[in-house]
Amino acid sequence: MPHRRPAVFCLLVTLALFVLTALSRVSFPRAPVGNIKKLPQKAFEPPTGLDRIASDLESPEVLFWGLAIALAVVLLVWTGLWREAGFNRPIVKNLRLMWFPLFVGALAFSGGVFVAGFDALVSTFLVVLVAVFAEELLFRGLLWRVLAPWGPVGATALTSLLAGALVLGRNATEGPWPETVRLTALALCGGFVYSALRWRTASLWPVILAHAAFAFAIDVSTLGTVTYPIVMLLSTLGFVAYGLFLLRNRQVRADGGLTGAKPSRVR
Repeated sequence: MPHRRPAVFCLLVTLALFVLTALSRVSFPRAPVGNIKKLPQKAFEPPTGLDRIASDLESPEVLFWGLAIALAVVLLVWTGLWREAGFNRPIVKNLRLMWFPLFVGALAFSGGVFVAGFDALVSTFLVVLVAVFAEELLFRGLLWRVLAPWGPVGATALTSLLAGALVLGRNATEGPWPETVRLTALALCGGFVYSALRWRTASLWPVILAHAAFAFAIDVSTLGTVTYPIVMLLSTLGFVAYGLFLLRNRQVRADGGLTGAKPSRVR
């Protein structure tokens, strides 16, 4: 199916991710509290140290991304695309193209950092790392490779749309709509620059690094009234424009591309 109907395959994988979302949330049911006065004092105190890190990692979000990684690995092995997922040395001369997402992440730090301690910083970094690795393995490792015969622009557009749809569907039922729209825009628009970097560097590692650095900066930084609209503009429309710029013509695209051009063994 990946070879004959790549778009259908990608849609089915995205639907499977919604199923994994439901499973991860069911695994962490929210127990209602009958009488708040009966709760011990410790229940009102946030965990600290290793307890804080363990508490943040034991969540539906981390479980979902862990299951997503497992799904991606199984499908990459099943389709015979594991060697072409991007776990190889990048094209060194094109690593300089990472400057724009790294610059936007650094700009987010200009307003300062808001964290409740070193343990919170570590837990945030670990959660971001798991989520970014899973997202890139799925969308720029598996699905992007399946869609690569469409060309880099077509693969970039569809994988970005699917990533945005996943974020929209997962957050629409829980978070407030302004936050859902913001996260969806970041996922959809960010997909353009991450997919373009995937093509131009011929590797997943630079993409994971750039994405993790930017996502971590957004999570821990304090965006003021001036920096917030600038960072949001650059990380949405700016990312789309930069991604398309990196793929602007055939001559420019010639120095990137796939490390191998074998078709998947699954028909």
